[in-house]
Amino acid sequence: MFLRKIFSSLFFKIFFWFWLAIILSGITFYVLTTITQSSTLSKQMNRLSVTRRQVSGQSLVYFGEAAIRTYENHGPDALKKFAQNLKQKTGIHTFLFPGGFDAIEGQEATFQARVIADRCRRSRKPEFGAFKDTFLVAQPMVNELGRLYIVVGEIPDAPPESTEPFYRLPKDFGIRSLTTFIIGGIICSWLAWHLTSPIRKLRNATQRFADGDLTTRVRPELGNRRDEIGGLAREFDQMAEHIEALMTAQKRLIRDVSHELRSPLARLNVALELVRQKTGPEAETSLDRIKQEAERLNEMIGELLSLNALESADDPTKREMVNLDLLVREIVENADFEARSRNCRVRIVTMEVIKVFGVPQMLARAIENVIRNAVRYTAENTEVEIKLSCTHDGSKAMAVVSVWDHGPGVPDSELEKIFQPFYRVADARDRQSGGTGIGLAITERAVRLHSGEVKAANHPEGGLQVKIYLPIDPVS
Repeated sequence: MFLRKIFSSLFFKIFFWFWLAIILSGITFYVLTTITQSSTLSKQMNRLSVTRRQVSGQSLVYFGEAAIRTYENHGPDALKKFAQNLKQKTGIHTFLFPGGFDAIEGQEATFQARVIADRCRRSRKPEFGAFKDTFLVAQPMVNELGRLYIVVGEIPDAPPESTEPFYRLPKDFGIRSLTTFIIGGIICSWLAWHLTSPIRKLRNATQRFADGDLTTRVRPELGNRRDEIGGLAREFDQMAEHIEALMTAQKRLIRDVSHELRSPLARLNVALELVRQKTGPEAETSLDRIKQEAERLNEMIGELLSLNALESADDPTKREMVNLDLLVREIVENADFEARSRNCRVRIVTMEVIKVFGVPQMLARAIENVIRNAVRYTAENTEVEIKLSCTHDGSKAMAVVSVWDHGPGVPDSELEKIFQPFYRVADARDRQSGGTGIGLAITERAVRLHSGEVKAANHPEGGLQVKIYLPIDPVS
């Protein structure tokens, strides 16, 4: 998963393709340069070969004339000594073939010397050849009496024709390629990092904004860029300012309306008690109804104020280590006592000892809202099942609080909407026990402030199951 994330990142794509382009360009340039240079060198070698043949032929003519005179005037032994002295001084080994057929007696002609001598005899012109690291020259010559002699010279060292062909890469090609790869990789990694840096900053700013920091802005981090990324940063800041203004106005409206409603609601309760004292028993039913609705309105106002407080609450200094198992047990005991009045129970199925880092009151409120909501909708003579366990989400350990009721459930299309303020499932709107529609919204906000997540799903056996995921502190 980690490698897949790296390979799919924009940084890796820019780095890889730039690096590959530099490598291929470098190799192509190097090979073309090598071919061009080698082609020029090959032409020079060919010219050198022609020149060497001419020089070798002329030298062999001089040596051949001396060898023929030595042979004709002093015999084979003298010729043998002449050939030995010539070899010691020049390194050239000469052979004399009278008539072009067999070498002089006493000279042990090599196979390649006999072959080139025979070829020269038939062509009657100078012949050149190579055998291993020896260059051979055969020169036809005629003495004063018109007799044919073939003089063969074996010149040591590799001839020009044995030079490495131009298409062979040099021995240090691997080191050169590796150096190109390393330098190209460093340049490309820096370039990719530079190009993706503003995108990473924009992504981090978007994440902070999504986490609730509405004051997040990108322009101060990117500077005065005038390219497309700078334009995107300006548009992001404009959007953030507009959303921040709307959210601030919404919070202020909820807070002001809630506070303003508290005063007339309190006066309404006082007036209600005065009316109750002045009226007879026949008005008790109507007065009780008015009191009940006033209490529901007061409860809703309290929930609104709590939600508004959570929207602006994120003080890490108030957090501490919380024994989540003890907190859940206490909430379950209170909820079970209230659930008995509806002929149902709240039961702990699994309870592990887990500690989390957070605000105890906020966590208690979040879990309590979910359990009370389950008690409100579970069928009579059923149980709300509570589980507290630990699971691992990748490399993080998570505490999971699971609440399962046996109620009517929620349509799948509305599972994510039940955590929105004032949202209630259509079937529950006519219920007297429908609640205020704010409790689960408070849960979602409180869990999110603890870097957690809350999810709802219909249980396969019926009812709704809500799970709260909270990160476990590493030191716990």
